[in-house]
Amino acid sequence: MFSHLPPETVNQFQVSQKLSKDITDMIRKNAGRIQDRVREIADCVKGLSTPLHIAPCSLSVVANEVIKTLGLLAQEKDLTIINENLERLPPIQGDERRLFIAFYNLVNNAIPEVPKGGTITLKGTYDESEAGLGIDVTDTGRGMPAHIQEALSTDRPMGQKTKGIGLGLEIVKGVINSHGGHISVESEPGKGTAFHIFLPLQPPFSPHAYRRTTPESPAG
Repeated sequence: MFSHLPPETVNQFQVSQKLSKDITDMIRKNAGRIQDRVREIADCVKGLSTPLHIAPCSLSVVANEVIKTLGLLAQEKDLTIINENLERLPPIQGDERRLFIAFYNLVNNAIPEVPKGGTITLKGTYDESEAGLGIDVTDTGRGMPAHIQEALSTDRPMGQKTKGIGLGLEIVKGVINSHGGHISVESEPGKGTAFHIFLPLQPPFSPHAYRRTTPESPAG
């Protein structure tokens, strides 16, 4: 196809083609993820339950996809998002799409709270005795108010964003619960926030999605 062109021009065309393909793939993939997030928010508002699609799932792959998706936003704020030790963890049986949404929400919520030059870290450990994985999502941000930390233990956890509908943490908790896991938070004003998540290697019950216990409650 390019045989009549100089080698330098051929190389430029090939680089341009690859870049165009990468951008197209990224747009297509992110468009699908936007649809997934909108669907998750709609289900959360309505109190609906959607079955999980359980398959072998690498949390390192999930984390790297989150980092790649939010990389430009983090770069604009001069932040670093780190995948620490997740590549050493065994796979779990889980819904990769839903887990992506959960970790995306945690990291996306953290970005506005972290000052320039700060970090957001996703760190994993394997708990052999509990047959599961521990994942900590920590940031060097401004910290989380006590009332929001306390709300995480309720059926209607809330976020601290001044904009939006405040369903991010509720969706995160729903995804973790639906996998038979649990989530807690530690935070101190001015010293950052740490979400502690546990996910079993295998969900201990038939796959199902989290159903809010008070679907009639208005969205936060």
